[in-house]
Parts: sequence; C-alpha cells; structure tokens
Amino acid sequence: MEFLLILVVVAVALAVWAIKTYNKLQSAKQSIVEQASNINVSLQKRRDLASRVMEIAQGFGDHEKLTHMQVSANSSTENLSALSQSFPELKANETFLKLMNQLEQLEDNISDKRESYNKTVNVYNSYRSGFPTMLVANKLQFEVAPYYDADNEDSLNQLATFMRDDSAAVQDLINSSSAKLKSSASNITNSAKQHIGDVKNSDAVQSAFNQSEAAIKNTIIASKKKIEELSTKNEEIEIVLDETIRVNKENPTA
Repeated sequence: MEFLLILVVVAVALAVWAIKTYNKLQSAKQSIVEQASNINVSLQKRRDLASRVMEIAQGFGDHEKLTHMQVSANSSTENLSALSQSFPELKANETFLKLMNQLEQLEDNISDKRESYNKTVNVYNSYRSGFPTMLVANKLQFEVAPYYDADNEDSLNQLATFMRDDSAAVQDLINSSSAKLKSSASNITNSAKQHIGDVKNSDAVQSAFNQSEAAIKNTIIASKKKIEELSTKNEEIEIVLDETIRVNKENPTA
C-alpha cells in the first residue's frame, strides 16, 4: 500500500512537470508563429511598395529595358534604388523618392524582426531539444522551428506544419498515461496480494504458527497442572486444620 502511494505521488509529480513543460513549449511556439506572421505582413507590404516603384519606373522607360536590367518587385532595395541611375527622371519624382524612403525604413524593420524571430527560434529549439524536455516535445510532436533565411523568403512557409493544433495529441497522451497508471496500480495490488498469500502459505510461516500453537498448548497444560497442585495442597492444609481443631476440642487443657 505504501509503495502504491509512492507511485501515485511520483505520477502526479511527473504530470505536473509535463504540464509545465507543455505550457512553456506552447507559449514559445505561439510567439514564433506570431513573429513569423508579422514578418510575412512586412514582406507583403514591401512587395506592394516595390510594385508601385516598378509601375512608376515603367512610366519613364519601356518594359523590355526593365526586364533586361533584371529588376522586379522582389528585387532588393539597392537594385530598385539603382533605377534612378538608368532613369534620371526618377530622381525628381516625389512619389518615387517617398516610396524608396518607405522601402528603406521597411527593410530596417524587417531586419529587426528577422533578428528577433531567429533569437526566439534559437531559444525554443534549444529548450525543445534538451533532455528531458525532448521526451514531452517528441510525444506531443513539437517540431523544430525553421530559421528565417533572408535570401529565401519561402523559409517561413515551413511553419505550416508547426502551426497545427495539438489538442488531440495532448488528449491521447493523457488517456494513455491514465491507462498505464491504472494498469500499474492494478498489477502492484495483485502482486502484493499474491505475495501475502505466498507468505501465509510458506513453510516458515506454517512452522512458526505450529510452534506457537504448541507453545500455547504447553503453557495451558502447565497452568492446569499448577492449579491442580495448588488445589491438592489446599486440601492437605484443610485436613491438618481440621485435625488440629478436633484435638483441641478433645483436650481443651492440653
């Protein structure tokens, strides 16, 4: 029974640790997803601004020239800014200059977000891959988060599997753990009952029981014998007293 209690305490302690670990992993995962979403929003905004720059540039030159220059909405801010060298008229266009200024600020903003995102991913991946956290992470399918590669904007698309709902996996783990705990408790109880039964039926216990029974019988016999001896002595004493009284009556002056 004591061992079963210890087992329950250990199981509860492990459950508390697993819950805390899960919550920490979940919080870090949600932070990564949020930061990735913010980066994607900024990247889309950058593409929109770059497209507007390209539209303005096309107003000052033909499309073939732009194609030859290999400049597109996905080009870097430096390449887009270089358009003013090929199309001097752009230097006097206020809209172009304003858009380029917004692009530069947005590039700095994206760079800061990328650095923050990759730091968060590093902390998460290090914690997730450490022992014994990895036991919970693997069981609940917390995958390694991808870093953001500035040269490959599609790297954030790898978060698609990272953003899945793992409530079903948590429920399966709880049900599995509960079933295992009940099974272990049942096995321990049955084992204890079997052990107690084996002890009761063992030769040593039977021998001790027989010896105790024999000792009790011997004690009872000895007690009866002692009582009989005392009873005999009492009878002898009574006979002596009776004789003494009789003599005294017959010889009052003796």
